Amino acid sequence: MKKILLSPKDIRQIKAAGISPAGVEKQLAAYRQGAGCLKLNRHCSVGDGIIFVSPGQRKKLIDLYESEAGGHKLIKFVPASGAASRMFSGWFSASEKGGFGSAELNRKFFRDLQKLPFFPLIAGSKAGGKLLKRKDVKGLLEFILGKDGLNYGNLPKALIPFHRYPEGVLRTPLAEHLAEATGYAADAAGNVNLHFTLSAEHRPAVTKYLQEILAGYENVYREKYNITLSDQSASTNTITVDANNQPLRDAKGRLVFRPGGHGTLLKNLNDLDADLIFVRNIDNIAPEVLSRKAVPFRKMLGGMALRIQKENFAFLRALEEEKTNSLRIDEIVRYCADVLYIKFPRGFIRLSGKEKSRIVFSLLNRPLRICGMVKNDGEPGGGPFWVEEKNGAQTLQIVESGHVDKKDSGQQSIWLQSRYFNPVDMVCCIRNYRGKKFVLDKYVDKDAYLITTKNEKGKTFKALEMPGLWNGGMAYWNTVFVELPLTVFNPVKTVYDLLRSEHITTF
Repeated sequence: MKKILLSPKDIRQIKAAGISPAGVEKQLAAYRQGAGCLKLNRHCSVGDGIIFVSPGQRKKLIDLYESEAGGHKLIKFVPASGAASRMFSGWFSASEKGGFGSAELNRKFFRDLQKLPFFPLIAGSKAGGKLLKRKDVKGLLEFILGKDGLNYGNLPKALIPFHRYPEGVLRTPLAEHLAEATGYAADAAGNVNLHFTLSAEHRPAVTKYLQEILAGYENVYREKYNITLSDQSASTNTITVDANNQPLRDAKGRLVFRPGGHGTLLKNLNDLDADLIFVRNIDNIAPEVLSRKAVPFRKMLGGMALRIQKENFAFLRALEEEKTNSLRIDEIVRYCADVLYIKFPRGFIRLSGKEKSRIVFSLLNRPLRICGMVKNDGEPGGGPFWVEEKNGAQTLQIVESGHVDKKDSGQQSIWLQSRYFNPVDMVCCIRNYRGKKFVLDKYVDKDAYLITTKNEKGKTFKALEMPGLWNGGMAYWNTVFVELPLTVFNPVKTVYDLLRSEHITTF
């Protein structure tokens, strides 16, 4: 396919956004080339890449976390850049068509609408009440999504009411994350530390919302919040294209860019001053009663991170100071295999002690992530696999379906055998044994980008997503997968997910 020529006007627009024209050319070339595939060796299972923690072991890890976490800088990191427009994509399409296509589907819309948490805001407004009385589907959709009504189609997902409590209180996912964090993210000084990443256009609305609710939450939970925000920089946006890989343009003929996926947040993560970083997606949050039941599992992950990091640091110091003999090196190698599931490259066993020591040091001296995994009950998304590297080694990776060669029956078979799902519930350690932060960009698989088909406000297009934060963005971290119960995973990808039993607050 021919190389696409950018006009001088395009170049000016690109540079004004802080993006390099050469970078855009690479993005367009990536569309033409298509996303690459990883080579799956096998799916992960308990005992083969995934750790099962017994109740007794869980208690020990929780006790470790509760006794030692106070001596560390803790923070909860919540990617919250997502726009709610994707959550309502089906409603945008229906709005353009004037309804859902049949009288029965329109009636179903009204039945579902009454069960959604934000229904009182519609019924309680003068305009919304009239639209409900007239059974005006198109008018209601425009009221819910548009700027003259609730404006949900233009808000971040963080500010959409997810839960309605019996006393009539509505809670957004942002508010629920504040409540949940009090269970495990408080430091020794009693501050609950949270960091939310945002799109720049949503920062004013989020800042205003936090100012309105923060004092009330501090009063209820008797905790002091330390909340920081960062933008998903526009300079990390990627160009969008149509089905023929031609640049998408708006009504004024300007190129259309969009956020380059959560992988672009790696810099935001690296900028944090923290020892333990708990990562949770903004839309993976349950009502408070259910969230509280998941707190012990977050402490368990934190305790495991503290324990493994301590062991890693001890081995690294011994290797650095050359206080190791062949038996000690063999002990460290066994530790790498048994605890971190590190598979060494071909020929490792024949190397000299000095060369083994160098390789083991290099493999241990990396960022660490402890990732929760849940049984897969059909949710779309990535899962844990053993991936074959070019040097013959195997690594633990969270793999998305877009990185699997579906034309290869063997690879497809491995993909379908997976019984676990990545809920993005993890603890990250980004400091080395000397207390210095790793440069996280050094541990990225640069080729692990994805090309996805998106539907936003009823429009379909292709988008380029940079190596994902917990996929290719962390490809060369030390990784530990831990089995978690499915109850910790409560995603809201579409508005109808709010009708699931776990999001209905009847308590």
